[in-house]
Amino acid sequence: MNTMLFLVELLLLFSLVLVSIRLLRGPTLADRAVASDQLALRVVALIAVHSMVSDQSFLIDLVIVTAIVGFLSMAVIGIYIERIVRRKRGEEIGDIL
Repeated sequence: MNTMLFLVELLLLFSLVLVSIRLLRGPTLADRAVASDQLALRVVALIAVHSMVSDQSFLIDLVIVTAIVGFLSMAVIGIYIERIVRRKRGEEIGDIL
């Protein structure tokens, strides 16, 4: 069982590297936003699997905090992208409501 979880950890680390490359390369802001969401998801999964491998249940608290921070950062990036789009269209922030 530990060998399987260790293999999963290695695969998650490899995918973390690939997602980090996508985050740095872009090319658009939307690509970077999706990559940052995937990065947060991979980090949460990596911490959860490491918690199972090392049998340290207190890391689950870290998983919860990391998931919340990842969600909030995606919400902020979404608001930022929306404001950029509205500025390009010439709309004010409160016009839609």
